Amino acid sequence: MLILVERLLGLSGRELRRALPLCAYLFLIISSTVASKAARDALFLDRFEAIDLPYVDIAIAVLVGFVAAFYIRAGSRTNLRNLQIASLLAFAASSVVFWSMASAPARESGTLFIVIYIWVGVLSVLLPMQVWTLANYVMTSREAKRAFGLIGSGAILGWIVGGVATRESVSRFGTESMLLWVAATLIVSAALVAWIWRERPSYIDDDVPAGGAAVRGQNAGLAASLRLIRDSRYLTSIAAVICLSAFVTTVVGWQFKAIAKAHIAETDQLAAFFGTFNMVAGLLSLGLQLLLTSRVLRSLGIGVTLFVVPVAMTFGSIGLLISGSLVAAAALKASDQVLRYSIDKATVELLYLPVPVTLTFRIKSFIDTVVYRLGDALGGLAVLTFAVGFGWQAIQLSSVVLVLIAGWIAAAVVARRQYVENLRESIHQHRVDAERSAAPLLERTTSDLLMSQLKGDVKQILYALSFFEASHDRAVHPAVRALLKHQSAEVRQAAVSVLSRKGDTTVRSEIEKLLYDPSLEVRTEALMYLTQYAHLDPLERIEQLGNFPDFSIRAAMVAFLARPGRTQKLEAARVMLASMAEDKSDARARLEAGRLLSILPNVFDRELRILLADDRADVVSQAIKAVGVLGKRTFVGRVIERLAEPDLTEACVEALARLGDRVVGSLRDYLVDGAAPLDIRREIPTVLQAIGTQAAQYTLMESVLDGDTVLRYRIITALNKLGQQHPERRLDRKIIETVLGAEIMGHYRSYQVLGTLGASLDDRTDPVVQGLRESMEQEAERIFRLLKILHPTDDMHSAYVGLQSREPIVHDNALEFLEAVLEPQLRALLVPLFDRDVQPPQRVALANQILGASLGDREEAIAVMILSRDPWLQSCAAYAIGELRLVKFADTLEEWMRHPDPLLRTTAIDAREKLRRSATVGAGAEMA
Repeated sequence: MLILVERLLGLSGRELRRALPLCAYLFLIISSTVASKAARDALFLDRFEAIDLPYVDIAIAVLVGFVAAFYIRAGSRTNLRNLQIASLLAFAASSVVFWSMASAPARESGTLFIVIYIWVGVLSVLLPMQVWTLANYVMTSREAKRAFGLIGSGAILGWIVGGVATRESVSRFGTESMLLWVAATLIVSAALVAWIWRERPSYIDDDVPAGGAAVRGQNAGLAASLRLIRDSRYLTSIAAVICLSAFVTTVVGWQFKAIAKAHIAETDQLAAFFGTFNMVAGLLSLGLQLLLTSRVLRSLGIGVTLFVVPVAMTFGSIGLLISGSLVAAAALKASDQVLRYSIDKATVELLYLPVPVTLTFRIKSFIDTVVYRLGDALGGLAVLTFAVGFGWQAIQLSSVVLVLIAGWIAAAVVARRQYVENLRESIHQHRVDAERSAAPLLERTTSDLLMSQLKGDVKQILYALSFFEASHDRAVHPAVRALLKHQSAEVRQAAVSVLSRKGDTTVRSEIEKLLYDPSLEVRTEALMYLTQYAHLDPLERIEQLGNFPDFSIRAAMVAFLARPGRTQKLEAARVMLASMAEDKSDARARLEAGRLLSILPNVFDRELRILLADDRADVVSQAIKAVGVLGKRTFVGRVIERLAEPDLTEACVEALARLGDRVVGSLRDYLVDGAAPLDIRREIPTVLQAIGTQAAQYTLMESVLDGDTVLRYRIITALNKLGQQHPERRLDRKIIETVLGAEIMGHYRSYQVLGTLGASLDDRTDPVVQGLRESMEQEAERIFRLLKILHPTDDMHSAYVGLQSREPIVHDNALEFLEAVLEPQLRALLVPLFDRDVQPPQRVALANQILGASLGDREEAIAVMILSRDPWLQSCAAYAIGELRLVKFADTLEEWMRHPDPLLRTTAIDAREKLRRSATVGAGAEMA
């Protein structure tokens, strides 16, 4: 039975355990509010005129401010459970006291009914606010969107039952009896609060005050809450919506009461009319709640539902102006009351969910009491001004209401925009916090490692120096410079090498001293540094200092002879450089020749060609760098051909990027050529991204539909980053949307495969499932990179990071952000894939529905993996073919055994061997 209820309501068991008690809590509060309002209105109007109502409404607004100040301060000293239970019991006790007084002769004075009217006004503001505050505490934005419809139905049922109870009790026991009903419901509500608190999420600490730990001992009064709202545009917009809506509904409420009093004079009949109206309005509101609220919130979001009530009241006010009847007044009041406790109330409460939980209590307590009653007070002043001051009839005030509704709609527009911005900010802050918490750790780890290594032995110091030499950062740690005086010659040599590679010229004078170092290796490294950065005459220094190794003398002479000026002798330099480049017995000489090419005049093509063909990667890397520095367009083909070699990739990318648009055409030829080596094609997007021009971006766009998933991922990544760097450039949205659609369909197909295999993504032992999971993670990243291209101004990166979070609030805010910014059709496809409450079997069923067919068996699932063109998925398929002995795919394995991807190739070879052994065993058994 419980499972059926969960499915019917669309709630999980955990959500249902919180939502049902909250629904009952709100039901009791609203029923008591309805009963108390009906009683106080009838009792008050029995002694006073309708024109006197604005005075007590203003008094309520003033008193609510004092009550709210006390309430917020109390919340800084105790938790939310204790605060709510105490307030409920206090109102219950006072209700019994007022009942006893109202039944006594003192009622003849009329003063008591003013007090009761004001007391009910405070109760009707504070207690419903408590229910929604508790709901905001125990639910995330996604849970609230699903559960607030059910919780809100408690309010509607409260209106219905409260209306019925009022009518029946008044007719049998008199109007005063409703105060006992109020006391009974509040006592039961206090017990429900204790129950709900036990089901609160684990991240809510029982010892933390309702106002948050940060406010303990600090100023937590009205002024502090007002500053919080004033300093936030989002909170200000919420306050404006609440204030203006209360302003409008107060005026409309007075119109309804005044017109009703004019038509119904007798007190008990008037109370019964109000009760009947509340019952009928409640039934209509319940119908809307059950049929529309959840669907509208999920499909259209608050961007639409924020405007439902003001638009409906606009038509109601126009109808009252035209007709002027009690029916028209009831219709206007119904447009507020019917919609407010169904669609509108859930919508307004959703606005608070992006607010940090530590601030929710103070903000909500202030807005829902002080701001709300400020709207009531302004409504009362408006009634006094126009009805008393200008003598307007109740009907005429509809013209004022129409003006106020226009302001209400304007405030709702701002609130909707700020809601999305606040969601974006909350998930962005989570991403920043995550990155910030990791980055300092990495920085401290690196710094601490270096410092600890510098205090260690020679081997540790050399390891730390190799770390700096391999890093991309041009900055040099100050500790490296201090190593020029280290007692170990090997350390001094390594320190000079690092400083030379990083181009640090601040230590030239210190390195000149190392020309006199007792170690030949240190003197050699110092000579190479000074030849490049000090422009000294190497022959002169060599004569002065004596012995140097041959390669350093030759390198220094080449640099000296090739330098422009009166000493330049290019032919002599060419001969010496060629001898270095062709010296197969001295790798260091060839390496130095490669380094020299980057600083020599651009006239040594033959030597560059020789070094590009060298058999050592470090030599070729230096030659490739020279191609980029010198802008050697004629060597581009050779550089591209070496892109796929891991030891040379970085140098190739850097060199090609230096050449810019001049090589985009050549890169495009490789990128679109399906016959070109796949490993080379996969590196080209990185080069085009590094070039970064519009021509490079256009070339990437041409290949964004490529079938190879690895290549497509890198193209999307490059486009994504270029889009961030150059948001002014326009891209073909249709192509990006096509790719996005294909990626989403592919992700659903992966769930089909998962469902057919009968596996769970949590299975860490099955290699096929593990590969499928990693492939799906890559699909998800591609999807969000494409979304970032389509929505450059929306923070899709933070949304993606938020969806990975294990914190329910962060995850749900990320989903809510997506629902707010994505188009309805895309939202309907995308959100179920990342909603943590949508289980894999549900996604499999949805995939079957969207794709139009399900996968029949394991072999069909493996066939899908084969056709995916994703090397990782294909590797998983190869593994499954071998494990399951699927001989029908033997030809596929033969093809993959020649695939350029090493993982796929190796897995295919292993799987083919398993099939061969299986066939051998089978043949032996048959012969036996």
